[in-house]
Amino acid sequence: MNSYKQSGLVSLLTDYIKNWKLFALSLVLCIGLAGLYLMLKNPEYKVNANVLIKEDSKSGGLASAMMKSVPFGDVLSVGGSVVDDEIEVISSYSILRGVVKDLGLNANCSKGFLKKKNYYKDSPLTVTPKVAGMADTLRYAIEMEVSIDKEGVVNIEAYSMDEPVGEAKSVFPVNLTTIFGDFIIDKTSYYDPGKTKKYKLVYGGYGSATESLMSRVDISVASKKANVINLTMEDEIPERGKDILNAIISHYNAYGIDEKNLVSERTAVFLQQRIDIMEKDLNAIEKAVEKYKEDNQLTDIESEAKIILDRSSDFKERLISAETQFSVISIIEDFLKAPENKYAVVPMSLGIEEESAVESLLAYNDLLMERLKLLRSTKPGNPMIESMNEQVDATRQSVLMTIQSIKRGIEYARDDLRDQEKYFMDRIKGMPKQEREYIEIKRQQEIKQALYLYLLQQQEDNALKLAMENPKAQIIDNAYVKTRPVKPMKMLVAAAALLFAVIMPVFYLYAKKMLVRKFQNAQELRSATSLVFSGNVHHSDKDFLFSSGDGEVEEDIRTFRSVIYRALDNDVEHKAVVVSSVMKGEGKTFVALNLALSMALLDKKILLIDANLRNSSLSSMPLSSETQLSDGLAQIVQGNVDWRMVVRQSSSASNLHIMPAGVVQSNASELLLNAKFHALLDELKAAYDFIVIDAANLYDYSDTMPLFALSDMAILVTRANHSDKASLEYVETLVEQRVISNYVYVVNDVKSEAKH
Repeated sequence: MNSYKQSGLVSLLTDYIKNWKLFALSLVLCIGLAGLYLMLKNPEYKVNANVLIKEDSKSGGLASAMMKSVPFGDVLSVGGSVVDDEIEVISSYSILRGVVKDLGLNANCSKGFLKKKNYYKDSPLTVTPKVAGMADTLRYAIEMEVSIDKEGVVNIEAYSMDEPVGEAKSVFPVNLTTIFGDFIIDKTSYYDPGKTKKYKLVYGGYGSATESLMSRVDISVASKKANVINLTMEDEIPERGKDILNAIISHYNAYGIDEKNLVSERTAVFLQQRIDIMEKDLNAIEKAVEKYKEDNQLTDIESEAKIILDRSSDFKERLISAETQFSVISIIEDFLKAPENKYAVVPMSLGIEEESAVESLLAYNDLLMERLKLLRSTKPGNPMIESMNEQVDATRQSVLMTIQSIKRGIEYARDDLRDQEKYFMDRIKGMPKQEREYIEIKRQQEIKQALYLYLLQQQEDNALKLAMENPKAQIIDNAYVKTRPVKPMKMLVAAAALLFAVIMPVFYLYAKKMLVRKFQNAQELRSATSLVFSGNVHHSDKDFLFSSGDGEVEEDIRTFRSVIYRALDNDVEHKAVVVSSVMKGEGKTFVALNLALSMALLDKKILLIDANLRNSSLSSMPLSSETQLSDGLAQIVQGNVDWRMVVRQSSSASNLHIMPAGVVQSNASELLLNAKFHALLDELKAAYDFIVIDAANLYDYSDTMPLFALSDMAILVTRANHSDKASLEYVETLVEQRVISNYVYVVNDVKSEAKH
């Protein structure tokens, strides 16, 4: 296997070396094309710009601020710009369309055929549509070929999609009428008169120019952890590239400011509406508080509760005192009314607080004490005693009236204290409910007030934000151009030229070998199939060889004869070989005849059998001096004639005999499968040293198949520049199925110049 690979590699290298002129031509062509490309290609420069996307801490707005007031609010809050989103915005169609419109990138002027020169701000010509807004709706670009002679006459031909759409001939300014509308082509201050010139103007829509720009601008994030965006593009006009990138940044910032202002304006309207609602709600709640206080006679519940509790305690003490005095007065009244206490001294230890009552009782007790003293010194019935009794009775009645009057006063005061105590007790009992109701109202008031103050603060912040035009993208590097052009890359072009100089011939030779189904010699077939090819037989104009000299073809046959000897282990005695081909016209009869002649030159007794019973070509050749008979192999197998009567001696070699096919039969396969043919072949092997059987081709007939089993070797013939490589697959199948075991394959009719 390794030797086969090595031989294939050597054959491949040999084939390449043989076609060295093709490689040389490819090298010259590729280097020439590379040099021409470098000469004609305008250099392109890389333009860079870097911006920092600033995070907006208040981008979450009201929702974010309110979320931050609760636990984990920072985690749940919304807002903050994402750089990936901003890349989508800055590279959006609308941003780039604005750049195209501002810089007029939809119109271009150039000159030159092979080496073009594109103009930017120094364009000598301008093209302007008469109808404003044409670029907004124009779908296809219009190409204008402008020719200017020395006299200043301008000839314009306009095309769109390679179809003519208008033409004009005039002096500047030129009015060009097209199917899309009218254009004015005029010269600028950069125009150089007095020479014949040709320019190409291209005017397209903003849409197509934007799509072209989107494919040229690369916008990416500097790193995953940074908020820096890189903008790059390549342009042969550096100033245009710088203007494009700077314009993109400017439009992005303007877009961000407009978006921020729009949000701020909408936020201002929303905040004002909410503030108005909060004012109404606060007024309503404050009136509710006022009414609640009025209805419940409240100023400050905590202070009033303390006052009420203090006063209730005071009232309770005063009520107890009043109750005590009322009880004492009642006791004294009952004491004075009791008959048994008519002249008894009123006890003074009961704690009477009324001074008038005390004074009256003291006077009454003093009078009783004087009566008692008088009774001790006088006898009852004494007029003084009687007078004293009358005085005592009168005084007791006066004291009793005083006591009763005081009692009524104390009773009135007691009842009043009881009413007041009941009032305060009711107030104390109602305070929890009032406090709860008041707290609820107060809570709503505080919530509304806090929200109102927050909205006022947000309104001021929003007004401040609206007043400040702070761009979202902070420019780190304005657009700048690298000093060296990035295209064309000379080393890369040179390497590509050398690579293609090698690849193109290799590809050509490989494609030629793969696409061309014909082959030229055995060397080509060795690399295309697994079959073993013994060699080549070159082209010959003669049917019979070995008649004169040692030519190239005769030498090929001798070499082929040696191959057969080696294949038969150098023992060809009493052996039979079958010569066949896949297709008709591949030269199997030529090879069989001349192989038999070459064997005859070795003083061998050779028999050449024409076994092509259907379409014999060997029997029609003048192989012997004897009269050609109609009988042959077919008649021998059928038993009609003896083989010795049919075999004829060749006129070219005395020890070469030929057995013709005989009358062509339609049942040729059955004849060759007949046991009589087997017996005949065994008899012929014994009579001759070597037998060559010229059989039918394999594609058209199945007659040859039985001969492979009866013969010692199969000789297969194919023809250069005639047979198809696909025919070899059929033979490969026969070899794989062991229909053919021992074989040699030879390529016939090879051109002499192809021999190596």
